[in-house]
Amino acid sequence: MPLRRRRLVDDATQALRDAILRGKLPEGARLRQVELADRLGISRTPIREALGRLQHEGLVELLPRSGVRVTRFDVDEAVELYELREMLDGLAARLAAMRADAGHLARLEKALARMARCLDGGDANQWFPAHVAFHDEIFGAGGNGRLTALSSVVHLSIRRFHPLLLKTERRLEDAFREHRGIADAIAGRDPDRAEQLARAHIVNAREIVSKVMNGQGEAHGAVQA
Repeated sequence: MPLRRRRLVDDATQALRDAILRGKLPEGARLRQVELADRLGISRTPIREALGRLQHEGLVELLPRSGVRVTRFDVDEAVELYELREMLDGLAARLAAMRADAGHLARLEKALARMARCLDGGDANQWFPAHVAFHDEIFGAGGNGRLTALSSVVHLSIRRFHPLLLKTERRLEDAFREHRGIADAIAGRDPDRAEQLARAHIVNAREIVSKVMNGQGEAHGAVQA
């Protein structure tokens, strides 16, 4: 693939991924290549390849009689993704507690400081990138490339549910406390506790998403991740 075309595909993939994860392209929305190409000001070829990448990530799905739409998640699929992430994040935290160096720990603290500023300023929009940076750093600290590769699709899919979590009253405060505990366990070289807290963090998120998707929980506000 020529360099310029590869860059177009990368840029188109990122633009469409962000639009889906931020809810600008909602669940079930039909994605027409001509319209997307006009929207991004590029030809249909990189759009087609970008949609193929997003299908692999689980963010879009092919329709039976041709066409593409943003993936619809039901509550059972959401639970399955969170069950996978519980195992992956738990192992990543365990490995990080065993292998993290000073640089990893400093970057975890930097991400936590960004989260704290979000809480102080009431800015939930900046929470999402800080949250992603925190979890990516744990996987990086774990030093297992295969684990990181396995987690990437699950993490991209689960980001779809962040708006539900961020609309839940006091979730940011609770999540910050959970992240603080995980970082402390990693810094304290306590693999058992790091894994326990990382898994509990994902379980808490899973329960909130399940309740909201089942109509049992109440969301507050209109914050977008």
